[in-house]
Amino acid sequence: MGNRGEIDYLINAIIRGELQHSVECAERLLRKGLPVEDLIREGLTAALRSLDSKCTNEEFNLLEIMLAGRALMAIMDDVLGLYLPASPLVDTIPEKTIIVGTIRGDIHEFGKHIVRMLFKANGYRVIDLGKDVAPHDFVKEAVIEGAGYIGVSSLITLTIPSIREIKEILVKGGLQTIKVIAGGAAIQQATAKELNVDFVAKDPFDALRYLERASMNSTIPLR
Repeated sequence: MGNRGEIDYLINAIIRGELQHSVECAERLLRKGLPVEDLIREGLTAALRSLDSKCTNEEFNLLEIMLAGRALMAIMDDVLGLYLPASPLVDTIPEKTIIVGTIRGDIHEFGKHIVRMLFKANGYRVIDLGKDVAPHDFVKEAVIEGAGYIGVSSLITLTIPSIREIKEILVKGGLQTIKVIAGGAAIQQATAKELNVDFVAKDPFDALRYLERASMNSTIPLR
């Protein structure tokens, strides 16, 4: 079975909630030399998209979603942690500090967990507020922690008005230097202008590249 076939097997194993098979397949792919970025983008993110669609149609089954989520978390905790570099010590500075959370009205966290792990592995200080987070709480924590970025996640289009509020609160408070990054399957088709954010990430690595570019250039245009 080639990498493509094994990646498809991994996706299906996650969706079926087969924890042991999922972990073994992910380990096998990485041992064979598949880059971690490809495993996350082509395997884990693809599985997340499938789970997202199940959450929003008549196929929804809470037990299936929970089992799939458990398999996904096992890969992140037991496999990716061994292949991603250890989190380096970072200074508490805005350019290296980001607040992340799932916006008010949404309780999905799988994608956010991948983002948190990836950012930490690349030297960022990440404060995770969890799920169902109110817009003003993102801003409050960003001020308290001296963060330069807020990363907001959502898989539900109905949360878009709440996402828009974050930048509005920042502007009213004179905190425009804090950049807002949005991500999640349901809002990826929206533009940064529509969401009132600084950047809409297609996947975790897209968000990471934005952070890296923003550290060098604070005048990145909205996308």
